[in-house]
Amino acid sequence: MRTLIAILATVAGGAAVVYSMFQPWYRDRLGRQIPLSDLWNGVTTNTTDAVNSLFVPVVVAVLLLLFGLIIGRKWVMAIGTLLALAVVSIFLGQQMNSPEALASQFRQGFWDAAGGVLLMLIGSIARRTNPGVARTKA
Repeated sequence: MRTLIAILATVAGGAAVVYSMFQPWYRDRLGRQIPLSDLWNGVTTNTTDAVNSLFVPVVVAVLLLLFGLIIGRKWVMAIGTLLALAVVSIFLGQQMNSPEALASQFRQGFWDAAGGVLLMLIGSIARRTNPGVARTKA
């Protein structure tokens, strides 16, 4: 049962995070239009293509998460989850540092990403580790 919950939470979280890239995150900017540089340079109103946006680290995070789920390695899942968590939390921090930023301006895409990261975290914690080679007791 624990493995089933981990698999469902992981897949649902990954799907929610990727889906959030196609919805507005802040004001009217889609997640795949927000420049990656907004994570460390602060708030801008610029938009960009998907290759230079938040889309790339989020897709890498979800791929790591799913790869870790398939091979049964919690540490690979943890890296993917932490990468997605970093993108969402740093984006939140940068947007809240803006003088005109209000929590009410965050749109559905941001909240989908935050909920997806929470599900990814639950899936990463609940997943059992694949022992691979049998361990011997000393």
